[in-house]
Amino acid sequence: MEMKPCVVMQTDFGVGGGGAMFGVCKQVDLSLDVYEITHTIPQFNVQKASSSLRGVMPFWPQGTIFVSVVDPGVGTERKASIAKTSNGYYIVTPDNGSLTHLLHEFGIDEIREIDEQTNRYKGTEKTSIFHGRDLFAYCAARLAAGVITYEEVGPAYPVSDIVTFDIPCADVSQNQAHGYITDIMDTFGNLETNIRIEDFEKTGIAHGDVVRATITWNNQTKFDKCVLYHRAFGFTEVGEEIMYNSSTGFMGLAINQNNFAHHYSIGVGDAWRIDIVKEEEA
Repeated sequence: MEMKPCVVMQTDFGVGGGGAMFGVCKQVDLSLDVYEITHTIPQFNVQKASSSLRGVMPFWPQGTIFVSVVDPGVGTERKASIAKTSNGYYIVTPDNGSLTHLLHEFGIDEIREIDEQTNRYKGTEKTSIFHGRDLFAYCAARLAAGVITYEEVGPAYPVSDIVTFDIPCADVSQNQAHGYITDIMDTFGNLETNIRIEDFEKTGIAHGDVVRATITWNNQTKFDKCVLYHRAFGFTEVGEEIMYNSSTGFMGLAINQNNFAHHYSIGVGDAWRIDIVKEEEA
């Protein structure tokens, strides 16, 4: 018997916010495996929704159907869509920038707008503020259960029309790297940068080296300190900063057993620049 794909959810609804979405999926097919990644994406933060999908998606079986609902424009003209990625996944989401990292990192082969006439949960037509339940979860479940094919989701539209946001580029050269703080790891407060591990390796900086890491916000210095670069947090003393290869595939910065973002009041975005220079070159 062929296994049905998993349905996997993330939202900015808060803890317990996916209950109705989960229930709709089970109404479509009680045998569906429905999972929740998180409901604590920062509210309205489409960029975080996009980076979260990029980090999680490749570790699920191909064919998994992700439901991502960070939707500040719910009920407006923004498209409700299902994208088919080039590496074999489906993403059910508002087309509002949430697909940006997937498009750039893995590619998207096709995208379809959900047809509300056939793929909307019956009885919800008079409300327009909970598409996570009424369109996204319901349509994802119908697709996962085989009630509809991908072609029956709704009309296809050009991949080139997908809404995206700008992704800042990182620069690397011998003994130095320059980029931006793009994310903060939930709970722990570790910083994520846009400097890929493979690119950072081109600097020649190796585990055990000390670097000067400088973080500026709108040209104001928020952090400027020499930091050990090593494999994991335990290579430095508790309370000390460390730079490391993050599990996301990018360079990270943390305080061993403390919250870097809170301690230094660090935020994310292209106003938050990080410059890394090998200490002997600083």
